[in-house]
Amino acid sequence: MKVAVIGAGIAGISCASALHAAGCSVMLFDKARGPGGRMTSKRTGHGYMDFGAQYFTARHPKFQQQVARWQQQGVVSRWLAPMYQYNQGQLSASPDEQQRFIGIPAMHSPLKWQAQSIPSEMDCRITSLQQVPLGWQLTSENGQVFGPFQHLVLSLPPVQAAALLNSHSASLATATNTNLPETLLQPCWAVTLVLAAPTGHAAGGIFVKGDHRSLSWISRQNSKPGRAQVESWLLHFSPHFSASHLQASTELLQQHATDCLSEIIGKPISVTEAICHRWLYAQIDAAAAELNLSDNPQKGVWLAGDWMRGGRVENAWLSGDDIASKILALK
Repeated sequence: MKVAVIGAGIAGISCASALHAAGCSVMLFDKARGPGGRMTSKRTGHGYMDFGAQYFTARHPKFQQQVARWQQQGVVSRWLAPMYQYNQGQLSASPDEQQRFIGIPAMHSPLKWQAQSIPSEMDCRITSLQQVPLGWQLTSENGQVFGPFQHLVLSLPPVQAAALLNSHSASLATATNTNLPETLLQPCWAVTLVLAAPTGHAAGGIFVKGDHRSLSWISRQNSKPGRAQVESWLLHFSPHFSASHLQASTELLQQHATDCLSEIIGKPISVTEAICHRWLYAQIDAAAAELNLSDNPQKGVWLAGDWMRGGRVENAWLSGDDIASKILALK
């Protein structure tokens, strides 16, 4: 059985890894240079910094087992820094018993380790699908043709999955009765501020609650094992702010992020560098967080991603693992 998995984020890696371990012929595709998706960290002049997923939890037994394997390999560690919350203008400690994990030395490290034995085509953007007698044929933007594959797993944001499905001449999205919620994932500006001097603040992460005009999350990057040691803070801006400022300049984002961080931690800060990353499809619309989308195994097309289960890294992994189980049941 030959399977193509498009998208090497955690859902795609989870699916491809399970299929590969079961003896299927799997090919993993991604437009980026390596696996990770929204779990990718950036290598900067100061060291690794996280711009997407900041940590993950493990509640389901199957995912707990996977996290334990990653820990044994040294590619995942606990993040023990204290949590805070900012609500109604007040910053306060927010202790809990939740175990939080991060990749070591970067968020994508466990995915890179998991994908090392899976045949893959990185830096390869698939732009069209074609149904052929033996399954599915894929074509890249450079004209490369791959396949045929009996099963096709789209581990992509809804907008990108819909574009691929509609690239098929018979409008596969209609043929499979798939009504993809293309506006489900909303944009997020991620801005990291490198400080000239340490603040002395103990917070590792700050949940921004209430009706804050701009932010949803803040974390102190140097509180994480394996990350840059210079004090730096990552700010995730809210979907509303991000959508309203999609074309904002680095200068505007740096100034606004500086003002917000200074306000929240209650002291002036001096910034030596700002690193900005725009996620077009990141934060889930809370009004549509629970979906009931069906796959069409008769067509051999499957959808995977955290967005199908309400978000979270763990749900992305479970989504991919579940699709692998369904495909293997058809062997």
